[in-house]
Amino acid sequence: MLDVLHDSGYAEFAAAEIRTAIAADPRVTGRLSMWARRLVGEALSQAGRVAAERAALTALVGRGDRVDVPGLFGRLTTAHTARMAVVGLNN
Repeated sequence: MLDVLHDSGYAEFAAAEIRTAIAADPRVTGRLSMWARRLVGEALSQAGRVAAERAALTALVGRGDRVDVPGLFGRLTTAHTARMAVVGLNN
């Protein structure tokens, strides 16, 4: 998993495909934006569920002995917004 997370080739490939789709048919921008919002919403939902259920997650996103769920959500949404800007989608 860590190898995939550190390999930006996957993200670059996806971004290029999204930009190509938008260039070919600008009307897909709305549908792709909605899809992207749905993806980040699901990611936030799952992250919150895991954070609530897994005390071990505090080692990754915690502050002391508590899980910093708002901080985690903030980092997830900031990264998502940056990715969408790169591919030309405004979320």
